[in-house]
Amino acid sequence: MSWRQTPAWISLGGSWLALNAGYINAVGFLGAQQHGLTHVTGQVTKVGIELGHADFQGTFRAALLVLWFFLGAVVSGAIIRRAELSERGRRYGIAMLTEAAMLVGATVLMANGQPWGANLVAMAAGLQNAMATSYSGAVVRTTHMTGVVTDLGILIGHTLRGHAPEWEKLKLLALLFFAFFAGGVLGAEVYPVLTTMALIPPAIALVLASVTYLYVSQHPPGHPKH
Repeated sequence: MSWRQTPAWISLGGSWLALNAGYINAVGFLGAQQHGLTHVTGQVTKVGIELGHADFQGTFRAALLVLWFFLGAVVSGAIIRRAELSERGRRYGIAMLTEAAMLVGATVLMANGQPWGANLVAMAAGLQNAMATSYSGAVVRTTHMTGVVTDLGILIGHTLRGHAPEWEKLKLLALLFFAFFAGGVLGAEVYPVLTTMALIPPAIALVLASVTYLYVSQHPPGHPKH
């Protein structure tokens, strides 16, 4: 799939996942952990800082978040594997349902004062990042914005040098960025109201996304019904 051929429903689906991730990341900052849970860059730096301060308990906590994010990517790879596109539809749906179950499990743990809930959130984020990193050749990042902002900068730089603008890619990257940002705003509004239950809305959103994806993968837009 080239960027020029990226279907609108994939752009919308990626934006939906980015909105979800932005919301979850905001909850991570506002909750007991007080830092993002949907990416590992900050956690790796945190490991180094805590280790440099000889705070081995803090080092262990930060390292666990990195490990669980990694395990989420492993789970995603085990579910999706190297399947044909026709098979991937079902497996992507299962991956999103698995992520939703992880968020529900994290909610139960957090509601009972268990710190392991944050690790399960990191695992869910790792699963989503691995799931959405590559969809048939079109890179779609939804749990962190470093790559998105980098790619936007590269594209704008190329355009300034006289290259033809890649409008489809620019549009998708801008959608992902603003969806993640909007998710952060939404999380900031919802968390004070729901507190430990704040991860239930994104879990429901993932179930809806999974059902929609499974339907669309079986009934692609523009294909005649039999």
